[in-house]
Amino acid sequence: MANRDLVAVGVLVATVAAATAAGTTSVVRLPPAFLLLLVLPGYVTAALAYAERERESWTLAALVERFALSLGGSLAILPLLAILVYLSVGSVTTWGLVAVVSGYVLLGAAATAVRRARRSGDVGRRTRSVGSRAETSTSSGWISGRLTPLTVVLAASIVIAVATLGVAVTVPAHGEATTDLHLLTEQDGRLVANEYPDTLTEGGSAAVTVGVTNEEHRPTEYTVVTEIQRVQVDGRSVVVADKRRVGRHTFELAHGESWRERQEFQATIAGENIRFVTHLYRGDPPENPTADSAYRTTYVWFDVQPSEAAGE
Repeated sequence: MANRDLVAVGVLVATVAAATAAGTTSVVRLPPAFLLLLVLPGYVTAALAYAERERESWTLAALVERFALSLGGSLAILPLLAILVYLSVGSVTTWGLVAVVSGYVLLGAAATAVRRARRSGDVGRRTRSVGSRAETSTSSGWISGRLTPLTVVLAASIVIAVATLGVAVTVPAHGEATTDLHLLTEQDGRLVANEYPDTLTEGGSAAVTVGVTNEEHRPTEYTVVTEIQRVQVDGRSVVVADKRRVGRHTFELAHGESWRERQEFQATIAGENIRFVTHLYRGDPPENPTADSAYRTTYVWFDVQPSEAAGE
């Protein structure tokens, strides 16, 4: 089959799309994704450019040179496609990159097949001479077909240069999906991240605004649990001696959305080392929320002085 390489390209694109949709592990997804992102864009680009030239046999030298050329071309094309994804959806997501690269590769393969068919038709109507022109036909293909030291160095250098990029693109980084949890106070009609209450009288009250921003790249359900805690600090060890629940809120945010809620609390626990604590969970929290079980935890410290009525 004249276009068996293009059929293989289509099968590989379908394999990567299926692996991404099924949510397979990175170890399974990495090899085909590496080929899709860092080989196929350059391959179909070169194949399209030389589609009307005579094709040579698949020798080892030809394979090495074509692989090196495909890597180099993909390294130049992939950043442009990543920029296109970012301009379209506001971030470079796995699905967005796979979709755009797959579309580019499939369109390039289709255009290459059309040009090859046109060349075959032209060749069938053309009369060839078998003299010197036949001798030069083997060098008029995609590449020379000779394995030279320069080819080996080029292939090795490109593989080393893009290995880190390939892993970074195909394996999600730990920090790419996150949620921002923050505490704010109101000052002159504005919410700011300072001027937190530091001293309260027992029975008195204060207010803190809890904020959550979803950067998980998917809709996420959250639960916020707020508490007043008295803790004992011994070096780096912090032990919760007493705690009182202030509130609990469950909500769902789309990617990029934020939630804010003003939490007013009373100083029902007197003493030093008192803190207003916010635990954030994705989904439902356990019966006894703690900093160890929470997805995010933040807090502000303050002291609670005994009221004058309590001292009389």
